[in-house]
Amino acid sequence: MDMAPGGLPLAEGGGDRDGLEMDVLEVRLGPVLPHWPAGLVLHCSLQGDLVTQARAEVFGAGDQGGDEADARARGLDNLVSVLALAGWDDAAAQARRIRDAALETGGGPSDPGVGRLRRRVRRSWALRWSLRGLRPLTEEEVRRHGLPVDVVGDTYDRLLRMVDRAAGGERRHDVRPAVWTDHLAQLVVGLDLAAARLVLASLDVHGLRTGQAEHEVSHG
Repeated sequence: MDMAPGGLPLAEGGGDRDGLEMDVLEVRLGPVLPHWPAGLVLHCSLQGDLVTQARAEVFGAGDQGGDEADARARGLDNLVSVLALAGWDDAAAQARRIRDAALETGGGPSDPGVGRLRRRVRRSWALRWSLRGLRPLTEEEVRRHGLPVDVVGDTYDRLLRMVDRAAGGERRHDVRPAVWTDHLAQLVVGLDLAAARLVLASLDVHGLRTGQAEHEVSHG
């Protein structure tokens, strides 16, 4: 691939879904990216801002253990991410303060502010409009991708469950399993970058495991 000034890769030609040739750009997302699952690296092929191919791996994080306090903090972190990526900075800041308070108390009683945040989220028609219908998942798809059972539905459904968990607190048996990176790659193909980041944050991933074999998926 030719290199542009500064060492950035130039786009190459490739056919899009309509049979027309479009530029294809190879990019790497992560492992250090705001509002991104810790340690996840996605190697993506982009046509415009559409992800047409994706391959995932874990870089320096791996399966995250921890107790229920850790699980609660990670869940609140992911809630912050969804709200920030959805463009609601004020609610994201409110969730961030709740997360910081939870870290200080070591997973003690829930901050009373989480109830107010929950009501704000549920009342926001703009949030519902922007997230409804984004990467819906059926029960069968959730089983196939090895995801937690409560991610069934679309991104808006998943956000509501995240804020409900934050309001109710995490119990030890609710600690979420690690997710195979192979399956995350499959879920972002066909989405634009902004939507892909929202979907990944909405899955409330608490730990990652590299797939047993390299697995590349493409959007035909």
